[in-house]
Amino acid sequence: MNVALHEPIRPFMLRGAKGPLLSIYYPPVRDSPARGDILLAPPFAEEMNRCRAMVAMQARALASLGVGTLVVDPFGTGDSGGDFSDGTWSEWRDDLRRGIDWLRTSGNGCLALWGIRVGAIMAAELAVGDAAIGRLLLWQPVTQGRSHFTQFLRIRIAAELERRGGIKSTDELRQRSAAGENIEVSGYPVGPNLARELDQVSLPAAADLASKHLAWFEVLAAADMAHGNSRLIADYQAHGVDLDYRPVVGPQFWQLHERAVAPALLAATTDAVAGWSESTAGASVSARAPAGAPDNVLPPDAAAEYPLTFPCGADTLMAILHRGAATARRAVVIVVAGGPQYRAGAHRQFVSLARRLAERGYPVLRFDLRGMGDSSGTHLGYQQSAPDIRAAIDALVVEVPQIDEVVLLGECESASGILFYAFRDSRVKGMMLVNPWVRTDEGQAEVVVKHYYAQRLRSRAFWRKVVTGGFRPRESLVSLYENVRAYIGVRKLRAMTDASSGADELGEMPLPVKTAAGLRRFRGPAMILMSGNDYIAREFDEITRSSQAWRGLLDEPRIRRHVLADADHTFSRNVWKIQVADWVGDWLASW
Repeated sequence: MNVALHEPIRPFMLRGAKGPLLSIYYPPVRDSPARGDILLAPPFAEEMNRCRAMVAMQARALASLGVGTLVVDPFGTGDSGGDFSDGTWSEWRDDLRRGIDWLRTSGNGCLALWGIRVGAIMAAELAVGDAAIGRLLLWQPVTQGRSHFTQFLRIRIAAELERRGGIKSTDELRQRSAAGENIEVSGYPVGPNLARELDQVSLPAAADLASKHLAWFEVLAAADMAHGNSRLIADYQAHGVDLDYRPVVGPQFWQLHERAVAPALLAATTDAVAGWSESTAGASVSARAPAGAPDNVLPPDAAAEYPLTFPCGADTLMAILHRGAATARRAVVIVVAGGPQYRAGAHRQFVSLARRLAERGYPVLRFDLRGMGDSSGTHLGYQQSAPDIRAAIDALVVEVPQIDEVVLLGECESASGILFYAFRDSRVKGMMLVNPWVRTDEGQAEVVVKHYYAQRLRSRAFWRKVVTGGFRPRESLVSLYENVRAYIGVRKLRAMTDASSGADELGEMPLPVKTAAGLRRFRGPAMILMSGNDYIAREFDEITRSSQAWRGLLDEPRIRRHVLADADHTFSRNVWKIQVADWVGDWLASW
C-alpha cells in the first residue's frame, strides 16, 4: 500500500434526530477510481472502544482499493452527543440510516454495510430494509441479541461476586430494567428500552437475506478450532444465501484488555472486497448525487464540541475539541491511556470528564496517539508519546489562541508519558495523573504478595474452591514462592536506587525512577488521583513509599492527592466519574 496516496480522514458532525453524531469518512486513495463506499455498524459498549484501531486499519486498507468507509458513532456512544443511557436500538439504526443517506448524497454511494459483533445484526436489518444494498461484511457476528446481552450483564454479576448484598443473577437485572431502571455495567448505563430491544433482535432469517451477498469472518484461536455458528451458516447456505465464510486465526481483540491486532482478519477482509465485481460497485456509485455542503452536516462553529485533525510528523492525529468559555486562559489536554482504547476512553470516561470541565469554562482537547483509534501511523507506546503530546498542544493553541496555560491529564500509562514530557514544555503549567503506571515485573510481584494473597484468603470463592476440591495447592505454592523471591529482590533494588543515580536522560533510568525524576523536574502544580480498588494504584503506593527516588516527593505542597475508596481503575461507576470531575474542576480553579 502506498501510504503517500492516502487522503486525510474527514471528520464531521452529522445531524441526528436527538443530537450531533460524530462521523469519520475514510476516502478512497487519490487517483484511484471510486468503487463505492461502506458504512460501519459498530459493536456494543466497550467492544466499540477495543475495536476502534482495527476499524481504522481496515478502513485505510479498503481505501487503497478505491473503497471509502464511513464510521458513525450512534447517539450516546463514542464522540456523539448524549449519554449512553439515552440510546435505543431503533434510534441507533436511524442514526446509521443517516450515514447511508450521507454516502449517497456526498460520498460514493453505499456499496455495502460492515457489521462488527452485535453491529452485524443491525447491518443485516438495514440491508434487509434497503434493496440498493447488496453486500454485507460481518466480523465475528453475534446471532442473538439476548445471549449477547446476557453475557454483558454477567460482567456486573462478576463485579459484585464478593460484595455483600450484590446482585446474583441476570434475571434480577432484567427485572430491574423492566421496572424502568437504568442498568449500569462497567460504566455503561443501559436504558430500559435498549435492554428490551437487545433481548429481541437477531440475525434475519435466510429468506430475508436471499438477495444479499454475505462475507462472514470468524476469528479463531487455532485453524482447526470449531466455531459456534456452523449450524446457522449451513442453514443460510442451504436456503440460497450467497455466503462466503472465511475463518482466520488471530486474537479476540474485541474483548481483550491489552491492545491486539488481527492481521489475518484485515488481509482476508481486504481480499474479499477486492474480489467484488466492478459492475456492482459502479451501480452504487452511479446513484451518487453531486457533492457539496449538505444540510445534514453541522458546521464546526455551531457545535459545543467538534472534531479536528492535525499533523504529527508524517502522520495525522484525530481529536475532539470541547470549546469551554470564550475567555478561557487555561485549557486541558487529555492523553488517552494505553491498551485497546481511543480518545473516548473506557466507558466514555474522557467524554464525560471533558464535557463537565467544558461546562466549568475550560477548553478540553481529547486526541488519539499515533496508531491508536483513528490516528494514522505506528503505535509506539507511552514511552514514545512526546511528539504526539507536543503536536496536540500545538493544535490546541491554534484552535484556542487566547489560552496561555495548558494542563495535561492522563491515566495509567499516559500519566507516566506526561511525567516524561511535561517539564520539557514551558506551555504546560499543571498536570493531573490518574493511577500512574510504574509497573515492573518485580513491582507487580510485590503487590501480589502484599495485597492479592491477603484478599484471596478473605474470599468466599477461594474457600469454596478449597471445600469442593478446586484448589490446587502445589501450583499455588510455586506461584507464591516465585512472587516472594521477586518481592525480596525489588525491595533491595529500590533501596539502592534514587533519581540522581547518574542518568542525565530519563530514558536511561528504570521506570519507577524515571517517573519520579519527571515529577521532580516539573515544578508546577500536580494532582494525583488514585483508585481504592486497583492493583496498579497499589503498586504506585508501594513504590512511592519504599523508593529512594520518591522520598519526600509527594509531600511537596504543590502536589495534591485524592483517593476514591472502592473505585476501580477507570472509575467506571457514574458516581465515581462525577466525583473525579468535581475534584479536577475544583483543583483547576484553585491555582
